[in-house]
Amino acid sequence: MCLEYHFLHITIVALIKFKVGDYVRISKYKGTFEKGYTPIWSTKIFKIRKLQNTIPTIYLIEDTIRGQPILGEFYAQELQKTKNPNIYSYLVEKVLRRKGNKVLVKWLGLSSTENSWIDKSNIL
Repeated sequence: MCLEYHFLHITIVALIKFKVGDYVRISKYKGTFEKGYTPIWSTKIFKIRKLQNTIPTIYLIEDTIRGQPILGEFYAQELQKTKNPNIYSYLVEKVLRRKGNKVLVKWLGLSSTENSWIDKSNIL
């Protein structure tokens, strides 16, 4: 989809790379001494909730798990569309506690507030 802006007699066309409802990952900041082979994209998946028709186009995103909007605005080069957005499959970083047939897990790429109790049978 293209947006056309007319200023005086000049037409500016801005390409929209993502649509509302697309699932994306955001780029992570790499430090000065961080390895080049480490991934630059977040493991967490976000959903585009709104476009701002500016030049360049600005995207507003929300958390897919909680549904809360993320503070800040993102340009297209800071986002990467996911091909298979299975938002409920995350990797387990480590098991924190065990209780009966339940385990408290820390998810890879998510904050400590996202820790959750799951059944042992759900862990591969």
